[in-house]
Parts: sequence; structure tokens; C-alpha cells
Amino acid sequence: MGANADPSGSLRGPHRQLPSPVSPLPQHQHGVAASTVAALRHDPGLAARWSAEEQVLLDKGLAKYAADAPVVRYAKIAMSLPDKTVRDVALRCRWMAERVGDSSSKGPVHLVARPNAPSYTVPVFPIDDDDVSYKAIGGPTGQLLEHNAQILNQIHSNISNMQVQDNLSLLCQTRDNILTVLKEVNDVPEIMRQMPPLPVKMNEDLANSILPRPPGT
Repeated sequence: MGANADPSGSLRGPHRQLPSPVSPLPQHQHGVAASTVAALRHDPGLAARWSAEEQVLLDKGLAKYAADAPVVRYAKIAMSLPDKTVRDVALRCRWMAERVGDSSSKGPVHLVARPNAPSYTVPVFPIDDDDVSYKAIGGPTGQLLEHNAQILNQIHSNISNMQVQDNLSLLCQTRDNILTVLKEVNDVPEIMRQMPPLPVKMNEDLANSILPRPPGT
């Protein structure tokens, strides 16, 4: 694999301004939440550097677990990379896909190696959102998250157009999608249970006090 670049981006849709029925974890879990959030962000010492050996293991893992769902595939590959997280693997794969697309559109690029230059090093930019695409997540979970993003954009549009009354059903859909995703997370294979816990949880009591209860409850 050639020289490295670390994917970064920021998805800052208008829905970030909307209130959400999500509450922080209890105080006694604050330390766990803080460490989890930190683990999900770029670590200049880990995520920014991919050695040639790690790249070889990544390529082998992509071929070996090609039949698995993307998230499961990334988790299995991360198990063979002590200094990389599942998120690091997902971002690396996204960057590789984008790099292939750029190369095909721009034609061949000839790189000149510089003497004494460190390999596989890239600048790291602070970001709050990893911007992993819904296709990279894959499966029903990726579809539900993409659907929620579309719904939240529509909610913002309704607020801007003074059509707040239309948001009730949209908020119900958002809540139901979140509950479905959480159920799927609890049903993932054993290897996925090694991922850190979510830093926040949905306040179902608050959501149900405002919105009609989901079917079957």
C-alpha cells in the first residue's frame, strides 16, 4: 500500500440544534463515558500511523472476512491489530475506498519518495464526528441511521417553515428507529461485545411522556 492519509470530515447537519430525548449517563458512570468518548476520537499516536505490517494485516483481513457485514469485518480485523480500534479500521477502509476513487478519476499519479522521511504519517485534525458513511456501517443498522438523518433534516425544515405540528410523527419514527438499533446492538456476535459501551443512553420515559408509545408497549 502507498503513502497514507487519514480520513476526516465533519457531518454537521442542521439537526444538531434540535433537542433530543437523550440524557447523560448517571454520575457514577461519568468516568466510563468520558473514557469512551476519548477512545472514539483520533489518537495521534495510533489512528494517524499505519505501518506496512499493519497494512498487510488489514488487506489480508479484508479478503478473509469479505463475506461478513462491514461492522463485523472491521471488528475481526481490529482483533489482529493491537494498536488499532474498530473505528480506526473503519476509517482506514473508507480512506482506501476514497483513494481508489480519486486515483481512477485523476489518472496515474507518480510519487517521489523523500529520503529520511517517515512512512505512513499524516497530519491529524481534531474532529467531533468521524463521518463514517451509512454504507460503511451496512445492513439494517446503517439503513435505520440514514433514515434517522433524513428525518431529522425534515424536522429542522418543518421548524423553519412553522410546521411544528408535522414533527410529532417524525419524532416517533426517530425514537422507534433508535430502539430498533439498540436491540440489534444487543444481538450482535460475541466479538462485537468487546466494543466500548455507548456514552449516552436514550431516556425512554421522557420520550414516552411526550410521544405516543411505540407499538406493542
